Amino acid sequence: MDGVTVRATLVHELDVIGGDPVERFDRVARLARDVFGAPMAFLNLVDDDTVHTLTPQTSTSRREIPARGSFCAETVLHDEPTLVPDARADARFATLPVVQTLGMRFYAGAPVSVRGTRVGSVCVMDTHPRVLADSDVILLQDLATWAGRILSNDGSDAGSGTDASTLTPDSLQLPGYDLRAEVIPFSGASGDFYDWTPTTNGAAITLTDVMGKGVEAAKHAASIRAAFLAQDLELPAADVIAATDRQIGPALVRAESFATAFHAHLDTSTGWVDFGDAGHGIAMHLSAHGHPVRLLRSRDLPLGLHPGAMRRSSGFLVLQPGDALVVCSDGVLDLFDGTLASLDRLAEMYWAAPDDFLPRVRALVAERSPDDDVTTLVLARHDVAQEQDASS
Repeated sequence: MDGVTVRATLVHELDVIGGDPVERFDRVARLARDVFGAPMAFLNLVDDDTVHTLTPQTSTSRREIPARGSFCAETVLHDEPTLVPDARADARFATLPVVQTLGMRFYAGAPVSVRGTRVGSVCVMDTHPRVLADSDVILLQDLATWAGRILSNDGSDAGSGTDASTLTPDSLQLPGYDLRAEVIPFSGASGDFYDWTPTTNGAAITLTDVMGKGVEAAKHAASIRAAFLAQDLELPAADVIAATDRQIGPALVRAESFATAFHAHLDTSTGWVDFGDAGHGIAMHLSAHGHPVRLLRSRDLPLGLHPGAMRRSSGFLVLQPGDALVVCSDGVLDLFDGTLASLDRLAEMYWAAPDDFLPRVRALVAERSPDDDVTTLVLARHDVAQEQDASS
């Protein structure tokens, strides 16, 4: 059993309590809310006497509650998930304030471990009684594994290694479109990569962000890129992601690593984009009219958490003349406030000077020195005037 003092010491060594919201953490809780259809989901840490949430639901939400008698304080005592179908009927929790005052009925939490010690939980809560299927319990455990790997990643492997340019594809000319991207590594080696490959009707486009930095992350990135290229890229994007995960996922599991990925297929004649998203969720469709920005949400797990166990979902959009698809890695968010709200500011940067967008991102990196790889990809369809010029 974990020692409480050991856990409390480790929780504070992680140095993430009380900081600004971080998209890496929010993404886990957001996916839990979406896939379980629950009104509340959290990534929490538990020390001797306090439960600290890393994912407050709103800016004014409480970020700390007493640990005594809380659901999550119970969760960190066990290796298996703590499942409470109806808290009012469970003597352990029936008298808790959140049950008596807030009407909380359902709780499911999976322990999050770092360096072999249970330090917190990923949990979902509801005001109605619920029972989870066995497959849902497995998914909850996968989300807790994801959270533990994020917390375990301290970037200590960010030494010299394979230069990021070795994963850079040759330029690809797509009539009627501009396709541009850039990786700015935190060190000489990067766990980010982008790629594109011609297909029968257009192109297959990928952006992947491997957990960590430096040499090991770069090795995984190279393997993942090779796995994507080994697939039949004429298949739907979600099927390509699923096949890639089956191929490379077991190696990532053994390495206790994972990667988020956005993969899309463009039909140049229609502007149709079929895409899949493996836990990435940092992509947006920008209308030629400027607003609104359509954020492309993810409902799927990253590569390497539970290969082949989760059905991959598909999404689509249509790039009209003047529209753009912008995909980036976590490091871009760190140029602003670290949250998804940063994408609104990124969109404003794009529309202010589309042709100068990547150089402006590069200038921000030089100015603010984020401690992560920064990768940005833009697929822009020419506006009507450009298309008329090209056809005349």
